[in-house]
Amino acid sequence: MAIHISIRLAWHDSGWNGHVCKKPNENTYCVGRYSYPGDLIAGNRDLDFEMKHCGAACKNFPCRIACGLSVNAFGKDSVTVEIKPPGFWPKNYALSEKITLPPYTACTWCYEKMYSDDVKVDGDQNRKYDYEKRRKAAEDYFAQFEAGKSLIFYCAGYSNPFSENEENNYVVVGVSRVKKISPILYYESACDEAKQKYGGAFIWQMPVTSNYPDEGFCIPYQNYAGDEDALEKIVVKPSNRAPFKYGSREVSNDDAIEVINQLIASVDALIELGDTSQDWKIRRDWLNSVLAELWKARGPYPGFPAVLECLNLQTLISDYIRLTDYVDMKNFVADVRAFVDGTDNDFAQNFSPNDIKRIRRNCQLSGKDKI
Repeated sequence: MAIHISIRLAWHDSGWNGHVCKKPNENTYCVGRYSYPGDLIAGNRDLDFEMKHCGAACKNFPCRIACGLSVNAFGKDSVTVEIKPPGFWPKNYALSEKITLPPYTACTWCYEKMYSDDVKVDGDQNRKYDYEKRRKAAEDYFAQFEAGKSLIFYCAGYSNPFSENEENNYVVVGVSRVKKISPILYYESACDEAKQKYGGAFIWQMPVTSNYPDEGFCIPYQNYAGDEDALEKIVVKPSNRAPFKYGSREVSNDDAIEVINQLIASVDALIELGDTSQDWKIRRDWLNSVLAELWKARGPYPGFPAVLECLNLQTLISDYIRLTDYVDMKNFVADVRAFVDGTDNDFAQNFSPNDIKRIRRNCQLSGKDKI
């Protein structure tokens, strides 16, 4: 059962095609408060340079385009970006890294994992976070996504054209499938002290390459700039915002189904509008095949994770959703039933004796048909 990934992009006026915006001076969203990543673009953008090269391929200007981490999500050429060391590092700690991103690649990062209690330092007043734990958390996060299986949902934060008039919206801008996720990157020039303090001096950006154009598409919002009626028909605003917070988050099969259904409606609207930027009938066929795949992946008990949560067995949810075989899923449910009935102790190591008593007692009070 694959887990899917959301990737936040800075807003672009030409479909993240690996080119400079056609009207850079009108794109105020990429330098907004909720752009990606943070205020990096606002602090590094050379608007005069971009205005001189409107619509030009970024491959011709290595490290000159501030939105390089996002701009090549649907771009067919390689783009070279510069990633500077954190501002709080002393200047002699490391030089900037120049990284060449392959076609159809955007960088992202699991910022939420970097601030969880799991990566904090215990009993040390001089530092708050353990960078070895942070690096391990990042490795674990990206390791759960599978090439050829996990979908990518590209989204924009609140800094987008659909968050005006005091209404904040996340907007899905495209979809594809994971082709490759880079290993953790490092500041190769980092001094020994930086490496010791900061987990080897790893970079807080992860290049993710998609299987576009064979799979997926970017919604052509740029084709309908100023046409509010058309934009309202094609825009995708996920009702469950949780998977689209921060730079990147996991997207469950259930959330993926909801967004895929919205994307199908968007493609239907594009067909009605007569849009010719892509063969939308082929894209719709792909979306329908993905939808069937997702429903199958939900397994024989699609609501079981919610049942586990109701029974205070949340620690078992990740074990269940990683299963891919129907028989294994059915056996897992049977094992959970036996555990809460008290006839089996396979999961006892996950809970304290008092928790086990409380779980079993609550299940008895809820009735024998609880699961």
